[in-house]
Amino acid sequence: MNESVQTPNGNTRVLLLATLAFAVCFAGWALFSPLAAYLKVEFKLSSTAVGLLLATPVLLGSIARVPIGVLTDKFGGRRVFSILLLFGFFPMFIAGFAQSYGSLLICGFFFGLVGTSFAVGIPQVSQWYPKEKQGLALGIYGVGNIGSAVATFGAPLLVESIGWHKVFMIYSIPLLIMAFVYWFFSEDAPKPVNAKPPTFSDKLKVYKSSNLIWVFCLFYFMTFGFFVSFSLWLPSYLRDFYNITPVKAGSFTAIFVFATTFARILGGYLGDHIPGRRILVVISLAILSILIFLNLNVSLMTSLTVFYIMGVCLGIGNGVIFKLVAEYFPKDTGTVGGMVGAAGGLGGFFLPIILGTLRDYTNNYSLGFIFVSLVCLMSLSFMEEKTITKMHKKAVNVT
Repeated sequence: MNESVQTPNGNTRVLLLATLAFAVCFAGWALFSPLAAYLKVEFKLSSTAVGLLLATPVLLGSIARVPIGVLTDKFGGRRVFSILLLFGFFPMFIAGFAQSYGSLLICGFFFGLVGTSFAVGIPQVSQWYPKEKQGLALGIYGVGNIGSAVATFGAPLLVESIGWHKVFMIYSIPLLIMAFVYWFFSEDAPKPVNAKPPTFSDKLKVYKSSNLIWVFCLFYFMTFGFFVSFSLWLPSYLRDFYNITPVKAGSFTAIFVFATTFARILGGYLGDHIPGRRILVVISLAILSILIFLNLNVSLMTSLTVFYIMGVCLGIGNGVIFKLVAEYFPKDTGTVGGMVGAAGGLGGFFLPIILGTLRDYTNNYSLGFIFVSLVCLMSLSFMEEKTITKMHKKAVNVT
């Protein structure tokens, strides 16, 4: 019997459901951050305790992307995403009844798993689209990251009227609804009839098969880490350098966030039509040039323009990298995508801390910009065409 199957030409329903599920997960995953100020007062928390509360779901949601990606390759995105959504509902809902810092921390730990949702949709969506359409589809899926903005802007407004307890409960409801919607209306791409299910050890072998995986990890560590870093520090930077109001600084930063998020679609589209390695090189060079430029004294409008250009570059990079994962590792997209996603999550956790520490010790942002420039140079050093080509050939031979 023929074990091959024809590559599907796309599935809009699966793409839209995956994007919506991703947004719902990230809205909840990011909920502790906008509620931190209220929780700090309620439980009389130190800054360290608040930091631990914010870091716990972020770290778990990043690291756990690796096993979740493997599970998705093995059992399919429909089952894994549905179970993940249902699992996330319980700690989020229970957090609404929390009466102590410890109970909130436990809820945050378990809820951190919904941060792995990104690693579920990548393989499920990519398997429904041929190579020439995967980039655009994955770029659209990446827009689900906008769910974090829903939490950032919506949660404070709700707290003022109903209190933080009920905010947790309200944000848990979409998780429960989406779990059942995803189970009944999503589907996985068809697989060969006689294909032997891979074991976990089989899936993990891909990490030893090609150094190209670690190049992708470093690149996404850079682009997603920079996105999170500047999303967090741009308001402070604008207030310190240009003496503008917090409201204006927040509005300007919101534009940066939206530009970066929606540029993922452009990145995916470009990845479908231009060799991915060229895009990685151009994006790395562009970001490096911008970081050097930011050390100059320029006007507010010039600075904002440069930051927005950087946001678009970061979004393109974030969009194209998973197109390359699906292209170079079609049989292990979840496994490899989980590792790359974990690297990005760790970048989003550690780089803002490093920038903040350097800012505290030097009382300016220049050394921080120099540091991230070095990270960018390290990434760029692996983007040389012969290196990428050699790694790609090795990956193809193994997979």
